[in-house]
Amino acid sequence: MSTSNLPIEVELIYELMPCNAMRSAQEPLRPPHPCAYFRRWGSYHSYDYVEDSPPPDPGIVHPAKYVGRAPLVPEALSGCRKAPIMAVGINPNLPAWWSAKRQSLYPLFDDYQQYAHYFRYRAVDKLEVPRADYERFGGGAQDTPYSDFELQVPEDESGARRVPLELQPQKMYETYQGLLDAVAEEMGWRGHKLRVGEDLSYGNMVACPSAKWTTRASPEDPTLPPMTVAQRDGIVSECFRERRYFLRQLFQSLPSVLLCFSQSTANALISELKSLFVKGNPQPGEPLESLMSREIRLRFGAAPDGSELGARVIFAPHITGDSADFEKSRARVIEQLLEEARAGRLAMNPQTGHLRRPKGACVLCTLMRIGPCDYERELQPLSQQPALTAASPGPLLAREKSAQLAWVRETLAVSPPVPVAWGDTDEEAEDRFDSGDSP
Repeated sequence: MSTSNLPIEVELIYELMPCNAMRSAQEPLRPPHPCAYFRRWGSYHSYDYVEDSPPPDPGIVHPAKYVGRAPLVPEALSGCRKAPIMAVGINPNLPAWWSAKRQSLYPLFDDYQQYAHYFRYRAVDKLEVPRADYERFGGGAQDTPYSDFELQVPEDESGARRVPLELQPQKMYETYQGLLDAVAEEMGWRGHKLRVGEDLSYGNMVACPSAKWTTRASPEDPTLPPMTVAQRDGIVSECFRERRYFLRQLFQSLPSVLLCFSQSTANALISELKSLFVKGNPQPGEPLESLMSREIRLRFGAAPDGSELGARVIFAPHITGDSADFEKSRARVIEQLLEEARAGRLAMNPQTGHLRRPKGACVLCTLMRIGPCDYERELQPLSQQPALTAASPGPLLAREKSAQLAWVRETLAVSPPVPVAWGDTDEEAEDRFDSGDSP
């Protein structure tokens, strides 16, 4: 792990964006790097911003130009790094694999600030070309992940292929918003502004997208490329264990609540964080119904001031892939969130209308110059020093980073072998699939 003075939340931006390109193109030819597996998912319509700088406003709809087809880039955490609720999955979804979502557009920035801005401000939507425009540009049945078809977007006077962007609602993320609304209503938080991206972030244990995490071929979709077991273990070893993208983000964010949806994600999360659980004693492979039946907590560690930091972990069926079972469990998920709110571990700040931020510093928005930090005044560094800002001296920022990385090292020191921890993480046929993805 890096020992530079660069804060973790900023360092991750510079490491994540080029990671798969480097693993796929800048590694010895033999054997192929395990992470090159993600290139087997094909290429997708991509865009860049017209301007070379990060957008001046939040959100993800800004003047854009079509840049053709490309493999997808690894994803950083979506939302505020200090959101008190974090939803976690195995790896990002890939809606455009399915024929009904081929008009999807994916970011392909060559500017780190734009990449940071996109993932900081992505909320309940992704992006697509409006259907009528997609068809006008030639989109249709020939447009598959394995084709070389590019949309026929005309150039403007500057040579840019400006493309209209439209929000593509994601049922998974909209359901997150529904959970926040239900908690705010039950708690009587009038005037609240709770929303996904501010009060709930979402990220993954592996950074690169696919339509499914599996080592098994699909009888329903023979074109879907499974990993080999060796590839799976190599990917996890590289991304989760060696580069530690998820763990570094987790210990920088220090959320008060972790949401874990699906059995496969639960199996991986419990196996990797087994040494951190201090209440409920969850077991790898334990059915979700059992995990939902009791209070489960993990401990991040003791801060330098002696305070104990930890999170409630809430399990549930997958929101889109197992929607019927999730609906049966929704009330229980809300009740567990309410238990945290009633205990004061989730609390609205009347000055911001958002949930109070957990302990720990963050300078992503201000140091990357992608926007102001609305929570700067309430952030409390772990490292027993005055508030940290983008203008703080490097050694002070490094002291905060040192405290975070110490917990990462402690967690990894007792990790089980990757084949043991990830041996039961193949997703079932219905996992991730949204009925809106079908033709």
